[in-house]
Amino acid sequence: MEEHAEQLAITHNENQGWTIEKLGKPYDPRCTRGAEERHIEVKGTMGAATSVELTINEVLHAWDKGNTVDLYVVSDIPVDTHTEPYTASGGTVSHYTDWEPAEEDLRPRKYEYRLPETTA
Repeated sequence: MEEHAEQLAITHNENQGWTIEKLGKPYDPRCTRGAEERHIEVKGTMGAATSVELTINEVLHAWDKGNTVDLYVVSDIPVDTHTEPYTASGGTVSHYTDWEPAEEDLRPRKYEYRLPETTA
């Protein structure tokens, strides 16, 4: 499903004249057009697009003023579970240009707990 969502974002940018380079973490594709550079973060879901899960690195990367980041969310992706591997198609694309997640829109979902040293 994530690969399907990423391909939709890549196709959208290629159609606008961007050259795409797939790099992986902390963001998905990097797009260049002349001297312009944008980093793309892509999220895909079979459900509605009410929220997405982000890693701390994705948030920090988007907050870095040296980066221009676009967020693509592909929601309502139908998945055919009768094929091996499963096949994703379609979906609704939401594109957030110059994306910087606002602190008030972020909620902690899990914490890492550092264990105290044991004496036994």
